[in-house]
Amino acid sequence: MNLRTAVNMVVRKHKKTVDIDATNRVLNDKSSFDTVETYKAIRTNIMFSMPKTEKGKVIVITSAAPGEGKTTTSINLAITFAQMGAKVLLVDCDLRKSRVHRYLELDRKNGISNVLCGFSVLDKAIQKNVRENLDVLPAGEIPPNPAELLVADVFGNVISELEEKYDYIFIDTPPITVVTDAAIVMKHSMGVIPVVRHNVTTFDMLDDAMENIKNTGVNVLGVIMLGMDEKNKKYGYYKTKKYGYKYGYGYGYGYKYEYKDDEENDNRDKVK
Repeated sequence: MNLRTAVNMVVRKHKKTVDIDATNRVLNDKSSFDTVETYKAIRTNIMFSMPKTEKGKVIVITSAAPGEGKTTTSINLAITFAQMGAKVLLVDCDLRKSRVHRYLELDRKNGISNVLCGFSVLDKAIQKNVRENLDVLPAGEIPPNPAELLVADVFGNVISELEEKYDYIFIDTPPITVVTDAAIVMKHSMGVIPVVRHNVTTFDMLDDAMENIKNTGVNVLGVIMLGMDEKNKKYGYYKTKKYGYKYGYGYGYGYKYEYKDDEENDNRDKVK
C-alpha cells in the first residue's frame, strides 16, 4: 500500500465518522427530553418575537464565527416548528461550506445555487417530506460567486415564491463576520437569530456580529447560546445588560454540549 492510498483511506474513514456524528446531533426519537423541551421553549420565544403575517415567516440563522453550532441549530429549529404541524422549509444558503445535506443525509447536487443559476426549477430542487411537514432546499453545487448569486433579484423572487407556500422558512447562512452572504440574505427575512457558544464566542466577535446585523436593519429575534453549564445557567456568558436585555439572549438555557477538536467547523455540537 503506497502513502497516497493510505491517506485516502484515512480521509474516507474520518469523513464517515464526522457524518455519523453530524446525524446524531439532529433531533430524533432518541434525543433527550431536556434537549427536545429546550428547542420547544426556543420555538415559543421565536413565535412571540414575530409579528403576525399572512405570508410565510423567513428566519435567518447565522453565527459570529465558524464552529458555533448554527447548522445544527437551524436544522433542529426547523424540525421543532414542523412538529407543531406548520409547513416548514429549511434552506441551506451556506453556499461556501454547506452542511445541511450532510446532517440530514441528503443529496446536495440539486439545490438553491442551481435554481439561482437557472439550471434547475425550484420545485424539483426542494426535497419533500424529509421529516413530517419539513421540506429541505439544499445548497446545490458550490458556485464560484455565492455573494453575487444571492444579491441578484432572482434570489428575492425565489424567497417571495416560497413565502406563499410555507408557514416558516429557516435559512442557514455563513458566519456574518466572515463573508457578506448572511447580510445579503437577511434583507429578505423577518428576523435573524445569531448562534453563539459559551466560552468560545468572545465579546469582540459578538460586537462585530451585532454591528453587521444592525447595518442590515433586520430585527434580532434573539440570540441562542450553546454550551452553558448549570453554574452559569441563570445569567449565561454575557452578564452585562448590553446583551442580556438589548438582544434577549438566553433561549438556550439548559443546553449542555461536549466537543472534540476537529477540522470540521460544525463538529462541536454533540449533545450529552
